[in-house]
Amino acid sequence: MADAQQLAQDAAKLLRFGLQPKLRPANEADYGVLLRRYDAELELRGFVHMIADGLGLVVLGVTELGLVLGAEPDGPFALTLADYRRSGLSVEARMCHGLIQLLIAAYCFPSAASLEDATHIAGTRVCVNRLVEHLVNLAREFERRANEDPELGTKELREAWRAVLSMAQTRGTTDGRSAANTLSGMTLHALKQLERGGLMRKLGDQDGGSFQALGAYRLQVRELAALPAFRLVRDARAREERG
Repeated sequence: MADAQQLAQDAAKLLRFGLQPKLRPANEADYGVLLRRYDAELELRGFVHMIADGLGLVVLGVTELGLVLGAEPDGPFALTLADYRRSGLSVEARMCHGLIQLLIAAYCFPSAASLEDATHIAGTRVCVNRLVEHLVNLAREFERRANEDPELGTKELREAWRAVLSMAQTRGTTDGRSAANTLSGMTLHALKQLERGGLMRKLGDQDGGSFQALGAYRLQVRELAALPAFRLVRDARAREERG
């Protein structure tokens, strides 16, 4: 049986690696060793989860790229709106940013089965232009369906769809970028945030910005799967795909 003090130190070290989402086991030998021990040693795994819980973290799983962590909403590692977007946002813009994150997740994982399939994410690529087109199409569909069924979704979600339709899809700036307060600018910002968190990899600038989802993103999105808003967006995407 390993010494408890050493186990605690090793567990804390593994969590430290996990809190650096762009750090890869292939580039840090100790990280790879600790991940293999995490899989093989029940005691170490118990210490990792215990320390994570005390820090307000949740161990979501392990991929070939590292330990995947989530944060408790009231913990010190929780992402705040100020972290997500430092400039002030209107209520409408906040709703759009939230909806765009749901949309990206539903676009990458269009079914419950895809969330459980570790191989599904490998080929998932997204681009800003296609996501914006998809977002506007869903907003229009939701508006049409809400007129027929006023109780569809929550009041907040209905307001979010209306906010999407009130926003400009794109508008250029003097340096050739999309303006931040357009759907294109918001979508690019969302994808860049996911990239910073080690959940996406940027492939290039084509189609407004092209990205590939990584395995850690699947584990993060699984936490959203129970949310009614996520299921509503995912079901709407499935209807659009069926034509």
